[in-house]
Amino acid sequence: MSLPTPRNRAEWVLANALGGFAMGSACARDDRRYHALLVGATQPPVGRVVALKSVADQLVFDTPATTPRHVHLTDFAFANWGEAFAPMAPVFTREDDLCRWLWRDPASGIEVTRELCLADGFNAARLTYRIKGGTPGVSLEIRPLVALRDFHWLLRERDEPFRFRVEAPTPHHARVNAHALQLDLRATGATFASEPHWWRNIEYARDIQRGQEGVEDLFCPGVFEVELADEATHVELLAWMGPEPPADLSRLARAARLAHAAAHLHAARQGAPASISDLPQQALPILIRAADQFVVRRQAPAGQQPAWLSSVIAGYPWFGDWGRDTCICLRGLLLSTGRFAEALDTLRAFAQRLRRGLIPNCFNDGSGEPEYNTVDAPLWYVIAACEYRRESDDQAGFTSHLLGPCHSIIDAYAAGTDYGIRLDDDGLITAGDAGTQLTWMDAKRDGTVFTPRHGKAVEINALWHAALRSLAHAGSPRAKALSAMADRTRDAFGAFWNDRDGCLYDVLTREGNAFIPNDDIRPNQVFAVSLPHSPLTPEQQRGVLSTVHERLLTPQGLRTLAPGSAQYRPRFEGNLYERDGAYHNGTVWPWLIGPYAEGVLRAGEFSDKARREALAAIEPLLRQIVSPPPGEPVATIAEVYDAEAPRRPDGCPAQAWSVAEVLRVLTLVSRRV
Repeated sequence: MSLPTPRNRAEWVLANALGGFAMGSACARDDRRYHALLVGATQPPVGRVVALKSVADQLVFDTPATTPRHVHLTDFAFANWGEAFAPMAPVFTREDDLCRWLWRDPASGIEVTRELCLADGFNAARLTYRIKGGTPGVSLEIRPLVALRDFHWLLRERDEPFRFRVEAPTPHHARVNAHALQLDLRATGATFASEPHWWRNIEYARDIQRGQEGVEDLFCPGVFEVELADEATHVELLAWMGPEPPADLSRLARAARLAHAAAHLHAARQGAPASISDLPQQALPILIRAADQFVVRRQAPAGQQPAWLSSVIAGYPWFGDWGRDTCICLRGLLLSTGRFAEALDTLRAFAQRLRRGLIPNCFNDGSGEPEYNTVDAPLWYVIAACEYRRESDDQAGFTSHLLGPCHSIIDAYAAGTDYGIRLDDDGLITAGDAGTQLTWMDAKRDGTVFTPRHGKAVEINALWHAALRSLAHAGSPRAKALSAMADRTRDAFGAFWNDRDGCLYDVLTREGNAFIPNDDIRPNQVFAVSLPHSPLTPEQQRGVLSTVHERLLTPQGLRTLAPGSAQYRPRFEGNLYERDGAYHNGTVWPWLIGPYAEGVLRAGEFSDKARREALAAIEPLLRQIVSPPPGEPVATIAEVYDAEAPRRPDGCPAQAWSVAEVLRVLTLVSRRV
């Protein structure tokens, strides 16, 4: 997919299966602190460090017949200076596991192609330059710009002017050290000259738009240079932290994963009715590659075996592996693609960190320590574990590794656990207080909880009911007791019914001795239809779907709050506080199209009509990922969109559950579940 538009700020991402990544803009300008050619994961999948931030690459013309001139390739903006170089706008292409930029210099006819790819399972990146039309007196100069900092921070020379130390083990190899961090740079076809200096006041427009600091200084250890004396010149620059990768960057392993996923999806789709046999063929390979980028490795706690297990990065650039996101994504990223061993690995990884019936909400970016403030993630874990058993037919693995943790979660909720999570006398789950944010609508900043949902939240109780039923059907020896608990929840679920609007209340909040319903129209009610074993009558299910369709559905996903509500925010913009205020108060989330489409399928009993309607719901996102409009993320799906048109993408440019749910719906419409 080519994107030749000048100054195209569409964002791309590449990942290395460790939590490390590369990311940037199609126009070859860094717009964020997170944009970099190599971000390494020093404690996979966290401990992420911006190693090679960028390169200042240029063609230098210095011949007797011409006036000396410099043609800059990579673009930069500088604070209080603007665009210093105004380089040629490249043609950008994202193909398979690499990014490609093509520059053409009209004055000389020289053509420069630059490709970037990451090593699979290593913190390493390779830049490949192919230059056509070179002549004596013309050279290519590549100046690496190094940060070696935490990926959330910014580097300023004034803070650590002597941070870096440069070595040159060979004429083609530079090594940069900063405290305990090391980056190696080695060129094939170019020679290194040590010239340590700083590039100051580089400006990141997207950070500034988000109300953050957006100016950084970067360290340059020197220059790699090659004379373009031949018609065709080839230069490779390898950058790595830690172990040096193999020559092929382990791309064979990635190719095998993608081929396996494609074969499994092809087989799964053979059951598609003739009326929808034209499912978007172009989207599937792009979705498969996009899905693969979120699957990473996580080290097990000390003393536990196996030492490494799988996990899921919630979104690039700033999220780690979140328990909620992982359990939701697992069904689309791993089960839909037949990656059952990794799915079991992932579930085991979170089971190893089970505490008082809770799995980690997230892990600290620096220390990697788990944080447990979530009420829905453990219930999603039970759903995912039962779905693993059903999809993989691995009863032995489920019984050996997952059944015990699932029972522990149910027991902890029934008895009461942290954050006020407990089963109330009426059979409904209640959790939290005014100062907590335990559901997926969890935005909180400077002490403000922007979407308070403490008490009895509708999707938490739909999840509880589905978890009990699913576990009872999965061969649990406690099936009879689990079914009895589910019956109580089903009977009590009527407390959520909003007879006036013909849909469900979002949350029941305690006031004195009573629970008072909140009648905000939110998408959380759709889970009472989409999850297995709905607690609603068929008529109620249709009422929920009708309300969601009329008030919340957009081409990019579901709004988080219906227009007209007091807290409704039509645009996701401003500083971080303002964005958090809009995050779940109108802002559209693509991942919610998954439960909406699944609800349509279940309520419609997987009829051809229901399948066509579910497919129609995701078709705008499929078209978008195949042919992204200007400014849209390339070959992936963003985290959020504005609630009103024009709906701009924002948040993480690459979000795991956005991709996972679209991929999952493509398999759901092909077969009955």
